[in-house]
Amino acid sequence: MRTFLLALLMFAGGADSDGDSITDEVEQQVLQKFLPRFHIAVADCDLMPAEFLPGAQKPTLKAKNGTIYGQAFPVDGGIEVHYYHLWSMDCGRIQHPLDAEHVSGFLVQVKGEWRARYWYSAAHEDTICDRGLAAKASELYAEWRGLDVWVSRGKHASFLSESACRLGCGSDKCDRSERLVVPQIVNLGEPGKLAVGSDWVASEAWPLKEKMQSDFPLSLRATIDSSKGIVAVTTPDRVVTQPVILAGSSTIDALALANTKTEGALAKSKKKVKAWLGAHWPRR
Repeated sequence: MRTFLLALLMFAGGADSDGDSITDEVEQQVLQKFLPRFHIAVADCDLMPAEFLPGAQKPTLKAKNGTIYGQAFPVDGGIEVHYYHLWSMDCGRIQHPLDAEHVSGFLVQVKGEWRARYWYSAAHEDTICDRGLAAKASELYAEWRGLDVWVSRGKHASFLSESACRLGCGSDKCDRSERLVVPQIVNLGEPGKLAVGSDWVASEAWPLKEKMQSDFPLSLRATIDSSKGIVAVTTPDRVVTQPVILAGSSTIDALALANTKTEGALAKSKKKVKAWLGAHWPRR
């Protein structure tokens, strides 16, 4: 019976632009229903997630307006939803143009309604500072709606809690944030059949297309099911290495701040000495 209802909802008549056996209507419905509440830094250097110009071959900024891009596709009898917050630049210690970040959810059907079972947040994905996090939707109070996601200032890594933001090795900060008002969710389609006008998604300028694969392999789902609380989705060697890098990053930040303050103090002293000499040094 459950399989029949699932098929009825997923494969009912209607347009299926990306050919993944889920109609466009159902995809948009689940994307809207489970839209996360993104908490964005008030003073973020890039202001807010960007909308990119449709029809362009490479990511071309249209407006920094809070647009969220989505994806919905079938996985093991359920639906996986991805939410991409895309930025025109990363303002971390090593700045670079374009920044593709995301969170995702694994949905199952319960009595004819879609319900989130797991959530995943990506942070510094596929780097030594990878701090991907996952948890049961029930533990995040996000089974029937979207979850709260904190986005780090300037770096735009995603976290399942504000406190988790400080635990990676990227010197992330999620303080002084406010909830993002999302004007629209734009469905990107699938990697093999992107939505019309979305060719820029596959540009080599960023790894967005690579992020459009499933985030919930069976092994991760088993780990989440057997765990309590938030699970770190990273390799054991990175778990050991990250605290060391975090300490080093904190030291670098402290030295940078100290250097800035020292330069400021020296400049102030120089100005005072110059003023004193101008007033007391005998003129010829």
